[in-house]
Amino acid sequence: MTQRDVLTTIAPPISGDEAGAMMLRHFGLTGDVGVLSSERDRNFHITTPDGQGYVLKFTNPAEPQPVTAFQTGAMQHVASRDPALPVPRVVPTREGEAQTTVLIDGHPMILRLLTYLDGTPLHAAPASPGLMRALGTTLARLDLALADYEHPGSQRDLLWDITRTASVADKLHYLADGPRRRMVERFIARFADRVTPRLPALRHQVIHNDLNPHNAVVDPAGHQAVTGIIDFGDALKAPLINDLATALAYHVTSGETPFGSIVEMTRAYNAVLPLTADETDLLPDLIAARLALTISITGWRAAEYPENAAYILRNAERAFAGLEKLTGDEADTARTLLHLACQEV
Repeated sequence: MTQRDVLTTIAPPISGDEAGAMMLRHFGLTGDVGVLSSERDRNFHITTPDGQGYVLKFTNPAEPQPVTAFQTGAMQHVASRDPALPVPRVVPTREGEAQTTVLIDGHPMILRLLTYLDGTPLHAAPASPGLMRALGTTLARLDLALADYEHPGSQRDLLWDITRTASVADKLHYLADGPRRRMVERFIARFADRVTPRLPALRHQVIHNDLNPHNAVVDPAGHQAVTGIIDFGDALKAPLINDLATALAYHVTSGETPFGSIVEMTRAYNAVLPLTADETDLLPDLIAARLALTISITGWRAAEYPENAAYILRNAERAFAGLEKLTGDEADTARTLLHLACQEV
């Protein structure tokens, strides 16, 4: 199955009482149960009587088992390679397994328990230069920790893979007709012609692939340190530079100076994990591609699932604004600034 199945298969409903019962049965823990938003899974925040937080995760039944095992293994691999990195820890079942399978309304769903990482959600924190540097440094460390991770589940047909940007052209009719839609159409056509042929020559490895503002938490006191990178649900093997491009895409329009946030994050990432000349050259187009993916995929999904449109479209307006900056009159400025940031090692 592909991610198209995961994005179009609605996970069966699970009540808080059911989640709590399965937490006790499979992990021997009890606590207060709260629902967490998810694009495709059923997730719950559990707080035990001693104050420890967990995420109880019921994976969408359409997700292939090797893909789920790959994601679980990625978190375990990072924990072994760089124990100080703030990623969720996998809590074993009573039988000592990393995950188990449960039956919900006749559908088998993989069940996992992860530690909950406290902090202020990135989207609620001011985009200061210090925070952008912390994000860049932490993401580079994460990519270094994943560099030697191999798993068959990493080879995925994923709509959120920048490499496959051209494949979402058939989703553009879901967007309202007008200048913004034509902007996306022009960019995707140019990407297919000029960028896609260059991607196979880049460094490839397993990447997180989704460091968006809802998948990171930061120090609530000063907002200058990353206290958590969560949700490995879109991880895959792809060009390494795609990880940085994905993270940068959500900060194109923020900063104290034009493109200030993405320059700070790129400089910090490059200081830990230096980019090649080709990666630096393609970075602006890859950032723009992630924005085009966000616009195309969320426009399609919001039309298909209007009851969840607000959550699905939470990044759409920022994506349109960022893509306009990277493909319009300011495109040359962005390219120059990013090149300079990668020279300052």
